Amino acid sequence: MGKILHALGSFSARRSLAMIGIWVVIAFLVFGAVRIFGSETNNDLALPGTGSQQVKDLLTDRFPPQQNGVNPIVFHVKTGKLTDEANKAAVKASVQAIRASDHVASVTNPLSNTGQTAGLLGKDEQYAFAPVLLDVSSGDLEVADAEAIFAAADPARDAGITVEAAGSLGTALSDEPTEISEVVGIVAAMFILTFVLGSLVAMGLPIITAVFGLGIGLALVGLSGHVVNMPTTGATLATMIGLGVGIDYALFLITRHQDQLREGMDLKESIAQAVGTAGSAIVFAGCTVVIALLSLRVAGIPLVGALGFASAIAVVTAVCAAVTLLPAFLGLLGHRIHKLALPAFMHPHREKSGAGMWERWAGFVARHPIGVTIGSLAFLAPLIIPVFSLELGQEDVGASDPATTERKAYDLITAGFGVGYNGPLQVASKLDPIAAPSAEYTDKYNQAMALKDELDKAQTELPKQQQELEDQQAQLEKEQAKLERQKQSLERQQAELERREASLNAQAAALSNQAARLERERNALRRQESQLRSKKAKLRREVRALTQQTRPLTRKLIRLRGEERRLERRLELADGDPVLEAEIRARLARVRDEQQQVRNELRTYEPQAKKLAKQARALRAQEQRLRREAAALARQAAELERQKASLERQAQELERQANNLRRQANQLQKQANQLQREGDQLQQQADELKAEQKQAQQEQKEAEQLQDELTDMVTAAGGDPRGTDPRIVGLQTALLDTSGVVSLTLPQMNTDGDVVIISAVPKTSPASNDTADLVATVRDDVIPPLEDDGTLTSYVGGYTASYVDLASLISARLLLVIGTVILLGVPLLMLAFRSLLVPLQAAITNILSAAAAFGVLTATFQWGWGVNLVGLDTASGSVPIASYVPLMMFAGLFGLSMDYEVFLVSHIQKHHAEGEAARRAVASGLAASARITTAAALIMASVFASFILNGDPTIKQFGVGLSVAVLLAGLLVVTLAPAVLVLFGEAAWWLPKWLDRILPHISIEGDAAPAKKDVDVAPTVAE
Repeated sequence: MGKILHALGSFSARRSLAMIGIWVVIAFLVFGAVRIFGSETNNDLALPGTGSQQVKDLLTDRFPPQQNGVNPIVFHVKTGKLTDEANKAAVKASVQAIRASDHVASVTNPLSNTGQTAGLLGKDEQYAFAPVLLDVSSGDLEVADAEAIFAAADPARDAGITVEAAGSLGTALSDEPTEISEVVGIVAAMFILTFVLGSLVAMGLPIITAVFGLGIGLALVGLSGHVVNMPTTGATLATMIGLGVGIDYALFLITRHQDQLREGMDLKESIAQAVGTAGSAIVFAGCTVVIALLSLRVAGIPLVGALGFASAIAVVTAVCAAVTLLPAFLGLLGHRIHKLALPAFMHPHREKSGAGMWERWAGFVARHPIGVTIGSLAFLAPLIIPVFSLELGQEDVGASDPATTERKAYDLITAGFGVGYNGPLQVASKLDPIAAPSAEYTDKYNQAMALKDELDKAQTELPKQQQELEDQQAQLEKEQAKLERQKQSLERQQAELERREASLNAQAAALSNQAARLERERNALRRQESQLRSKKAKLRREVRALTQQTRPLTRKLIRLRGEERRLERRLELADGDPVLEAEIRARLARVRDEQQQVRNELRTYEPQAKKLAKQARALRAQEQRLRREAAALARQAAELERQKASLERQAQELERQANNLRRQANQLQKQANQLQREGDQLQQQADELKAEQKQAQQEQKEAEQLQDELTDMVTAAGGDPRGTDPRIVGLQTALLDTSGVVSLTLPQMNTDGDVVIISAVPKTSPASNDTADLVATVRDDVIPPLEDDGTLTSYVGGYTASYVDLASLISARLLLVIGTVILLGVPLLMLAFRSLLVPLQAAITNILSAAAAFGVLTATFQWGWGVNLVGLDTASGSVPIASYVPLMMFAGLFGLSMDYEVFLVSHIQKHHAEGEAARRAVASGLAASARITTAAALIMASVFASFILNGDPTIKQFGVGLSVAVLLAGLLVVTLAPAVLVLFGEAAWWLPKWLDRILPHISIEGDAAPAKKDVDVAPTVAE
């Protein structure tokens, strides 16, 4: 492989533009394919063989589109109630608009009778949610469609109602961008690269190639979504790993190239040699990472396998960019790679033997391997301890960014209904035979029909009595209406009189108030006029005083100006006499200085003069305003006199009308007494008629009561009489009696009647361990007794149960995946270094660093020690660790940390092969590799840590876990790993002869011939 890579590096260096052109064409084709076919993602959580998957399969087959789950649109008002007329109309309009949106299969108005019966309206009537059922899965839901559905609720927003979305709608609308994290990671890497590589030009190359390779990798990840279900998290995880390894691999190759140039190697040959040696190590390291990531497929969990596949794509493109595109840039730049170099004291350089920090550290490790080993393990021990309490949980919306709509919806549902409504358990049941109304329901229904027949018969036998009753009733109502009209007429006249009296009194009071106000205003006006006169007199005195102060200065300035003109004329007549000119100029300067002093002194009076002028203008304006106010007051006084006369006339007219009204009232009272007597007679007749209807009403009451009982039974059955089937009722009763279940939703049944869905609302949050225990309780204790007769088969699914199943699957297969990764990684190292103990040491070191990283992850999130530090806001103060995070972390870490192991051990192997003793070879290899190893670890950790800025709690967990893991891996590679190899001594390079004959011979550094015999061959994975 070394020869092939050497030739590839030589071609890239000598045909730089051609290689860059090839990459541009590849990018054009890939991005063009993305533009044509689109970048596909799918967040559907497929879990073969689990109860949640059985629910999804059952509903997909027999009750579509229920398998897509419910997406609540939450409504909330802070003041008033949602049932207020305006709010109710706005919610109704929003629901209608949502129902008309694309991909909406159904939606229920929470304020309708059906919605309130189903419990969609909170008790305080300030919270409600409309369950939206989509005809597409969460994986097929486009963001544009989600935005259109969410925008359909604008009528409610326009009415001042808060509207938020949960479920897959909320998730689609709450995707967190990663651009800020990527930029922060790249900036951090740029700082480290600048100090490691020594120049800004060299620093830019790893960034450019890593970003270019990552861009193509992410495009390929998006295209792969058409073949496999690729979650949206896949692109973010691929970005983290692809960016980190891309920069590191480029760093390794550029460092090798720089070292060879310093040793005098030809530029083009140096590039080819670097690709043939360090490039071989890069390919080997990349293969290790890819194999570790693809090993996740053995878990049999599509989500985990897809995440590993996405990350592997990013690593492959990073390797390809490092061994082809980077050499092309190096060839294009030539020796300009050293341009924009750092100052000499900051420039990286090789220390003389024994003088460098890493040389001293390597010597210390070689002399004290037991102490370094014990110290390393002592450092790891407290970090590892929390891992023993690690619990695999699920993604917690309650810990997501409070600014996203899914988190706002989560908080609103929690406040209005209870936290359990954010993740109800979906219990789906198969019925064989199909559901049928219960015997109790059937009996009551038959009784109601029989009673109805009796009532119909009685009504047909008494038509004459009914007609007479109606005639009498009509006559009574007619008389009562006549009486009511007369009473209303009287009341209106009385009300009108009272209104006019009140109006007259109000006008009189207002007139008095106006008169009093007018008098006050006159008095105020007089005071203001007096004050104005005083101010004007004072202003005149101040003006005269200012004039007296400035008049001497003005006269002096005029005198000095005349003196200046006289001296200027004398200067013109001096006719070249230097002495005279000097004397005149001196006097002229003194005169001008005096002028400037006078002007400066006059300038001190300018603010006072301006202030006095401003006051004069203000006094004139105030005087004009007072004159206008005086005229207005005079007009108001005249108007008040006119109004007073008008009120007196109105009072006389009102008194006359009051007398007329009293006479009319007496007449109406007489009419009312007569109507009362007639009404008493009619009431007596009505009582007699009511007595005749009493029997019929009693029978009607019995019928209505029976109908109410039937309605309650049908309501509890979800509106379908088949829901009264004893099997369904028994399931409801058993679920309600289960500790931890707050309530149930109404059952929903498919058309055939062989599948029913009931949602059980837990008391605790979806991410709570108690909720996971409730899922197990329902599955293991509640459902089995109900299935004894074989006519009912139930499964527990839904969002919460799916993640419980995911955690269970990962827990069951975690050791399998870890073992697979180790069993595939160890043989690779055995091939590379032809040793048994070196791969064993590398595996143990990686396991220790992974365990310590898991411990930090547990303490930070599960224990809640660092939740606030990473920017999470949760009610519980802790965040469950997403079940697939540790699994992905281990696979990625094992491959990534193997890079540093390969780099260290390859240097040790080289020195040992050159004849150095085992202990000396460890020290030499560590001294040669430590600087670049630590730099690479810092770069990758910075990239990973930058993703802590992402608002998604799961991405934050990846950022914390991977950054800590890489830092620990880099630390152990310069501490524990070399110390253990020193302890192994010559045994570190022992391999049974029979195994040595079986294993093929490969060279990590490749087999490209070195340019010089005395050249210190650069590292494997990088330098």
